[in-house]
Amino acid sequence: MGHGLNAAAMMGQLRTAVQTMAALDLPPAQLLRSLDDLAQRLGEHYLATCLYAVYDPIRSELLISNAGHIPPVLVRAQDGRSELLDLPTGAPIGVGGVPFETALIRVAPGDRLVLCTDGLVEVRGQDIGAGLAALCESAAHPAASMDEACDTIIRALNTQGGRKDDVALLMARLNGIPAADVAQWRLALEPSEVGRARRLVRERLLGWGLPEAVETAELLVSEVVTNAIRHAHTHHVVLRLVRTDALLWEVFDDDHELPTLLSAGRDDETGRGLRVVGALAREWGSSRSADGKTVWFEQSLPRPARAACAGANIA
Repeated sequence: MGHGLNAAAMMGQLRTAVQTMAALDLPPAQLLRSLDDLAQRLGEHYLATCLYAVYDPIRSELLISNAGHIPPVLVRAQDGRSELLDLPTGAPIGVGGVPFETALIRVAPGDRLVLCTDGLVEVRGQDIGAGLAALCESAAHPAASMDEACDTIIRALNTQGGRKDDVALLMARLNGIPAADVAQWRLALEPSEVGRARRLVRERLLGWGLPEAVETAELLVSEVVTNAIRHAHTHHVVLRLVRTDALLWEVFDDDHELPTLLSAGRDDETGRGLRVVGALAREWGSSRSADGKTVWFEQSLPRPARAACAGANIA
């Protein structure tokens, strides 16, 4: 809230904090609470609105928390209908002492999510409801591309004067991931399950026509599954594979301690697993959840395989 250098500096700090917390996979409401605490520590004049959404392309769900921001518009792919999402409003970041809620929105592949700042819909002397209605109407217009869809919205809402704020508009197409591109297995807490995981990985990758990815995948999955089985407590371990333009591997267990890179000596028998993952994977990470933790890594595919996977996802 506000203009000038101070407001820009404040937004830079809050934006960096959001990016840091997003990398930890914090739930939306928890992220807004943490951001609110930070804003209060920075100073009493640190106020900002924020809308934070997490999209799960496998479950086709949106989790959204709002801190006093303009609600987004969802455009349904099935019939082109647009709707202003009814979300708990929440107080702006920095007010303090106000709980944030999370709304779950069911979506479908091809739906579009439209987010904007209030400068796009708010005109001096006019009810903001009129601007929101115009946003919904213009977002529903068919367009040949996402760029053209955004241009249509800007043209429709930029016909009147009286605008004082800068405008930001973001549109995202929620493409989803087909069930055929996802594989998931439960593994018992037995060391022998590591060998079974390798066999399952090999069979699935060969079935997808990706023999060149098998050797690296078996090695990386072995390292991460072995660590999960060693540290899990009372439940099974879950291995999930998602195929897009890369291979995303996720291993879930019920231990809350996140793995860390260790400095292993020549004679040490453990401590090298994550170094292997870090060396061979495109990227990797870990996050906590209410039930435990997830360790994930992405495996790059050769260019012909990426093209084939992209074609399969489009189809």
